[in-house]
Amino acid sequence: LHLDVLNTVIHSCSPRFFFLGLPGFTMLVGDFITAAARILSHDSSEAPRIEAQTVLGSLVCFPNLYLQIPLLQTVPGTDDIVVGNEDIKDYLVNILLKTARNEPYEAARCIAVCSLGLWVCEELMQQNIHHQVEDAINVLGVTLKFGNKAVAHVACDLFQLLISHWEHLQRLERSLPKKIIEIFVATIAFLLPSAEHSTVEADKKLMVSLLLCLLDWCMAMPLSLLLEPITMPVLEDPTSHKAPLLDYIYRVLHCCVSGSNLHTQQSHYLLSLSDLSADYDPFLMLGHVQSSEPLLSHTAADLGSLLTVAEGKETRDLAALIPLTARMIMTHLVNHLGHHPLSGGPALLHSLVSENHDNPFVESSELSSEVFNSPNLQLFVFNDSTLVSYLQVPSEPSGPGEPHHNSSQVRVIVRDISGKYSWDGGVPYRTQEGVNGMHQASENSSNHSTTKPTSPGTSERSYSPGWDSQSGCEEVDVLDQLLEDLGNSSPECLPQPRLRLNQPAPSPCGMNLELEGAIVEAILRQTQQEEEQVKRWNADVSGKAASQREPTPQEPKAPFYFCRLLLNDLGMNSWDHRKSFHLLKKNSKLLRELKNLDSRQCRETHKIAVFYIGEGQEDKCSILSNSGGSQAYEDFVSGLGWEVDLATHCGFMGGLQRNGSTGHTAPYYATSTVEVILHVSTRMPSNSDDCLTKKVQLLPLDPRS
Repeated sequence: LHLDVLNTVIHSCSPRFFFLGLPGFTMLVGDFITAAARILSHDSSEAPRIEAQTVLGSLVCFPNLYLQIPLLQTVPGTDDIVVGNEDIKDYLVNILLKTARNEPYEAARCIAVCSLGLWVCEELMQQNIHHQVEDAINVLGVTLKFGNKAVAHVACDLFQLLISHWEHLQRLERSLPKKIIEIFVATIAFLLPSAEHSTVEADKKLMVSLLLCLLDWCMAMPLSLLLEPITMPVLEDPTSHKAPLLDYIYRVLHCCVSGSNLHTQQSHYLLSLSDLSADYDPFLMLGHVQSSEPLLSHTAADLGSLLTVAEGKETRDLAALIPLTARMIMTHLVNHLGHHPLSGGPALLHSLVSENHDNPFVESSELSSEVFNSPNLQLFVFNDSTLVSYLQVPSEPSGPGEPHHNSSQVRVIVRDISGKYSWDGGVPYRTQEGVNGMHQASENSSNHSTTKPTSPGTSERSYSPGWDSQSGCEEVDVLDQLLEDLGNSSPECLPQPRLRLNQPAPSPCGMNLELEGAIVEAILRQTQQEEEQVKRWNADVSGKAASQREPTPQEPKAPFYFCRLLLNDLGMNSWDHRKSFHLLKKNSKLLRELKNLDSRQCRETHKIAVFYIGEGQEDKCSILSNSGGSQAYEDFVSGLGWEVDLATHCGFMGGLQRNGSTGHTAPYYATSTVEVILHVSTRMPSNSDDCLTKKVQLLPLDPRS
């Protein structure tokens, strides 16, 4: 066909054509692929390049859905058309790989990259994964550092999508998820020097997207994988291959906070693109792209003379965007890596404890100004970035029937850029009198039984009476017994195998038996003289002193004593920390800020409306009145998240109520960085006009929204 005819067909044919299920439509798949490929092979701005790329992207699942698609083929030398059965997957994939690298127009290149990423996701779900998946991942990885930021952003979003398929990536190659993280680390290190000094907003936003995607990959991977060494050691530094991948992640984040010039002070401090594994080509050539909109950039002089006060502040905030994001990611990894989700479920990420909880000096159930009158509370700011509350509260027994170790414990509440956290701690000490009392009680409760249970993998040790401080046996050498026990329990402490620690040392060189006997005789004579002198001193009444009684321990009465003790142990009261650790003034402004911080969502939140439209339903009222849907609809909704009880749900609600007026359950999904709750129309009551009105408010059934 003539190229103008192909342009008209591709431009007029919607991608939905292949989903209408028309009779014999699969026989045209090969023709549409060929037509789209011909259009894309010509460098013409008037050609429907976006539509051609969209057609190719809409066909990525067909080779796996319809195996051996029957295709219409021409017989060479004749006008006959026959039906053949050929696998078009290789044909389609090669076109996608080519266009994702060389498509010259921005919007079409974005669609091509997106189509390639969707094909990777589709292929990873198959039992036999296509051999060109790694080539496609190579193209996506190189696109992350592409000069056109819109195209690079699409590649970053596709890697975000691949996080949910990391186990399938391991099935293809065990180290592939780790290699993807290494690609992100090296790409961020590569782009950082230019991005941190750039005045283009797109450069900053791409770096933020790369950092956040790196965070999601780290949180999805097992901690053991992040603690493995990088896949390819740096040859110039023989010790660098011992550093785990997590170490390089923290290094690049530290450089984002402190500046890219930090890594120039140490050779191979960061992972570079040339350090990546041999089966990945970080310098794969990509074709140039014509941007649809010119990027606006200003020099420093322009910014000083043209910007208003508000715009200048916005520019300064933009400059701090990369360090701020990196700091947030570092604190997020420190607090949540290897710990998320907690026992309370993924909906609970940060502490819900405030300064008024368990506070004996506060009666209010909410955080109020009353809490500032508590003598057991002080608030500090650390490094101008972390708000720390030290609160002394009554302690609780560590288990049922166990006594209190002390009457108070310290609660530390930390608020920083990544959220709010709380820890309780106490002084782990106990008087000897308390130990003896507990020991005596345990003997009485066990009818004086001397048999003690042992944990699996351990054996009972029998200790001589010399270990008991109450025994009167003076012949036992306690040091000799200790050395023998250390040698038996920890053979790695032995200087030589089979050489006991309490074995007498050999005689010094040059000492004969006569000289040794004389030394032993002198030592015994000196010992006898000392014993006789001690007996004479004991018989002298004037030299005796009155017996002393050990003072009984006193429980500290100060309401902030244990908090001050912890502050001293942490070194916060030292002169070195005086410039970075400050006491806050308790006033109404601080109270407002505390409430504001506690009300902030530290995760990205989304609410999504889901409707069921039955056959023939076209008006809003009938659609919102549906109280149920088909089985396919219910299966689809159940795959979007897990059902949560709205009455007890502690995560993001998205406007849903706990009183049942908007339903009793809702699908919910969460990671350590994102919360999504779905407003399902069939879950909400619709038996009255008020219910329908509330539905309309929560579910804007608007085609434009």
